[in-house]
Amino acid sequence: MKSRSFIFKTKYQIILLVFIALGLNANTLFHDYALDDIVVLTENNYVKKGIKGIPEILTTDYIAGYSKQENILTGARYRPFSLIIFALEYQFFGANPFVSHLINIILFALLIYILYRFLKQVVFQGQHNLLAFITCLFFTVHPIHTEIIANVKGRDEIITSIFLILSLLTLVNYFENSATKNLFASLIFFVLALLTKESAVTFLGVIPLVIYFFLNQTLKRSFVITIPYILIFAGYMCLRYFIVGLNDHPVNDVTNSPYIYATTTESFATKTYILFKYISLLFFPFPLSSDYGYNQIPYINLFSFPFIISFLVLASLIFVAIADFKQRKMLSFCIFFFFITISLGTNLIIDLGTTMAERMLFIPSLAFSILSAILIIQLFNYKKVLTYFLTGIISIVFSIKTIARNNAWKNNETLFLTDVKSSPDCARLNLYACEQLIIKANNESDAEKRNMLLDQAIQYGKMSLQIHSEFAYSYLRLSIAYYHKGEFQKSAKLTETAQTIEPNDQDVKNWATLLSDFFYKEGNKFLDQQKISTAINLYTEAVNLNANNSEAWYNIGGCYLLINDTTNGMKAWQKVRILEPNHKFDMTEFSK
Repeated sequence: MKSRSFIFKTKYQIILLVFIALGLNANTLFHDYALDDIVVLTENNYVKKGIKGIPEILTTDYIAGYSKQENILTGARYRPFSLIIFALEYQFFGANPFVSHLINIILFALLIYILYRFLKQVVFQGQHNLLAFITCLFFTVHPIHTEIIANVKGRDEIITSIFLILSLLTLVNYFENSATKNLFASLIFFVLALLTKESAVTFLGVIPLVIYFFLNQTLKRSFVITIPYILIFAGYMCLRYFIVGLNDHPVNDVTNSPYIYATTTESFATKTYILFKYISLLFFPFPLSSDYGYNQIPYINLFSFPFIISFLVLASLIFVAIADFKQRKMLSFCIFFFFITISLGTNLIIDLGTTMAERMLFIPSLAFSILSAILIIQLFNYKKVLTYFLTGIISIVFSIKTIARNNAWKNNETLFLTDVKSSPDCARLNLYACEQLIIKANNESDAEKRNMLLDQAIQYGKMSLQIHSEFAYSYLRLSIAYYHKGEFQKSAKLTETAQTIEPNDQDVKNWATLLSDFFYKEGNKFLDQQKISTAINLYTEAVNLNANNSEAWYNIGGCYLLINDTTNGMKAWQKVRILEPNHKFDMTEFSK
């Protein structure tokens, strides 16, 4: 019997879903840029060229426009389509965070519409009218997606998802009407998805899964149909190899390669636990964090309780998926869909560069939404009011969390100072919190409040070093904090330690040069007062920080000659001759 209720009508379901998708994330419209937005937009030199930067985007590594280097990440990245979208945006709107966030929200609403069509036409064809709606509703309101929507850089995941769902839809249309143009369109969408983000490769497993479960094809036939997509991927890999190569960039820092300190068994046990943790976040997305890096999730071993529970749960899920596979049960499909699409986010296949990341759950969370909708509808058969009540409660709770979590993404300050509380043992988040408090202190006119903020920054910097004692950037940020507090000797020693750990890092070099110039100028003040011993100490600190500071070496030499220490004086001036052969030497400058 056809219901007259508006909620059962497709067009009203779509309107409501789009309205929720837009309204739920509207609070991000007035946010600034945050986190990795600098990589893809605000500080990407190729993107900032607009249309003129597209040739460079097409022929370089994903991060080259930001870092001016290629292959600085493990395995490199080639994602030209997403950067082209950002370049076009910059061409017409510049760095306008309102526009950037608006585009993200609109694209997310578009994804929900396309996803609804796919679920209605393929997954839930001929089934209960509310299944597609509730699935999309849960997917729309789930807080795990805030990183993708609220962070402008997350647009690549949204666009990739749009292309992948469109690829599946057009493939289904090909099966229904045998029109070659539909197969061609499906392959084009798959190519665009790969060029947007490499994670699209997981759909080489999803495509035969969808064909087998929903198009009533044999397993063999399902894999045969996938062959053109495999060939497309092979072509993409050839293109990728030609442009950025395949060699891994060596990463020796645990903050960017979280398992370098772990044994083989610790690595496996921890990765297994993290896969279980991903599933847990789908059911209980509290708390959330922009960074789960070292050492927020410590290494565990094969005999630890978390590993044993995780292994048993995951093994049980795989057993159920295999057992129900021949019967084409939805539970089996969802389990396989989840494991296939989350595979690249587990660190089991490739080095992700971080322990775990919420963005990796964007597409896999669809499995959770589908199963939740089916469970709700099964309840519908017994208690209609209870079904509406549970759907409403889940949606409201998730929506409240989503709105609140969106607020944390307002800017780097709110994000890092919020997330360091959720992930207090993450070295990188403590570093970021330290950095933001330094920035905030420098913008504070009240001296007392400024010092209080710097003290807080120092505490976070120390915590970062307590977690990871070889973290050069923590030494660097602590040095900056002490510098602004006027504790210059502490600042210098911390910078020297950072130089020892990362001697070739440009940020460390730049700060060391700046600090060296500061000590040189301070030395000049004491030289003018004829306080030679103090001046020599300050000049010496200057050259310790920057061995190429020829003027500091020159003044060291002059000061030693003033006190008749010819040996040390000539050694210092010999250093000047090496650095600047044409430098003028005039002892009268020191005897005024």
